[in-house]
Amino acid sequence: MQSYHTSLPIRAALAQLFQRFGFQDDAYTAKWFALYIGKTPIIYLPNIPSRVRVARFHDIHHVLTGYPANWRGEAEIGAWELATGCRNSFVAWFLNGGAVLVGLVLYPRDVWRAFKRGRNTRTNLYHDFEYELLLDMTVGELRQAIGLAEA
Repeated sequence: MQSYHTSLPIRAALAQLFQRFGFQDDAYTAKWFALYIGKTPIIYLPNIPSRVRVARFHDIHHVLTGYPANWRGEAEIGAWELATGCRNSFVAWFLNGGAVLVGLVLYPRDVWRAFKRGRNTRTNLYHDFEYELLLDMTVGELRQAIGLAEA
């Protein structure tokens, strides 16, 4: 798990996440995004507006939960997000479902643990939160706002 101090503003925590995992600064504005195995891109997909909307909240979920942005962490965050609910976001259901399917093969215990954690969390950011308003909140404030269950 990754650790982000509770007093750290979300904006700064996202910058740390991007640095730690080598995300490009244009991750939300690029026309395409890649899925990787290690450092090798295996497929490029269009970065459609609904995917960008989901990705921005999804990345904050990585910060809040501490799940890393690697294969295991994507499976964990996918299970956590499915358990807390993706509302009417087909993109979130689809991407998280795929991550969980891979995770159930490679990391079944971690995926199950993350799903249970999600079931014990009050909500996630797909539920009536405005992205720009979240950026100046602290990690601790936002964890409390969603009722994040401990790992």
